[in-house]
Amino acid sequence: MGTKHYIPDYLTTRQNLTRLVLWTALYAWLFISIYQPFNSRQWVPDMTELQYFLFGTLVVVTAMTIIAISRIGMCYYCKKHSLSYFQYALWVAAEIMGTSLFYALFPIIFVHNDGERFLSSWGSAAIYTFFILLIPYAIVILALIMFHYRDQLEAIEARKQAMDDEPQNPLPDMFNFYDDKNELKLSLRPDTLYYLEAADNYVMIHYSAQGKLQHYMLRATLRDIEEKFQDVGLRRTHRSYIVNFSRVKLLKRTNEGLMIDFDMEGVPNIPVSKTYMDTVMEQLVNAREQEDDETLYQHFK
Repeated sequence: MGTKHYIPDYLTTRQNLTRLVLWTALYAWLFISIYQPFNSRQWVPDMTELQYFLFGTLVVVTAMTIIAISRIGMCYYCKKHSLSYFQYALWVAAEIMGTSLFYALFPIIFVHNDGERFLSSWGSAAIYTFFILLIPYAIVILALIMFHYRDQLEAIEARKQAMDDEPQNPLPDMFNFYDDKNELKLSLRPDTLYYLEAADNYVMIHYSAQGKLQHYMLRATLRDIEEKFQDVGLRRTHRSYIVNFSRVKLLKRTNEGLMIDFDMEGVPNIPVSKTYMDTVMEQLVNAREQEDDETLYQHFK
């Protein structure tokens, strides 16, 4: 079996899924109001322009509710699982068929039109829905990809400028972790910290003590910690994880994708998402320059 390819994490964040739904709703409303597909003008004879406008708005709002529910489900699914391109295509196809089913049933249920040609109507509705959804989907996805790579280029340029302007910061004597009230809650030596894990409004800190992996729950966000420690070896590898690369043993490819393995038994492997692949590889290259550790790459090749 070939390796699965997963869609980037940034395409399934709540913010970007909301943008997709809102843009699709606007496009669908304009499409139905101007083009008047599905013979919708004939569903209710003698409608005035205002009545048709309100009627079309109701149809769009109801259909977009279906899409919104679908995307909420996608958002929650992607918090725990990666979504392959094939799965994403199936998800979109299900949205098209579900929305077109609503369009086909609407005149039968609400307008009491004859339902004998239901399958034919559903087929036509599926074609129209394909264009109603796929065009704004394509526009939003392409825009998100463009903005993502633009942000990445800007971040690379900013890091490069910072490296040119300032000497590399040595590892701190201690990692000091503050909560959301800026109160010091935990201090760790750099060689004891392994990784940090997002847990809703908290961050779970995983570290070693007395030869065992210990855990500490800190009320903070992963983003704040990432910004504070990104220059001292702590880098994000996934939307839910930040890793201390001084404790990384190797990077390996598994059936579940790329995984980070640590130098201590009992520490679970941490996934590397496609979004953070470049960051991880850059950090591993820096680690090799500081210490000649060929094992980092032995399973990745």
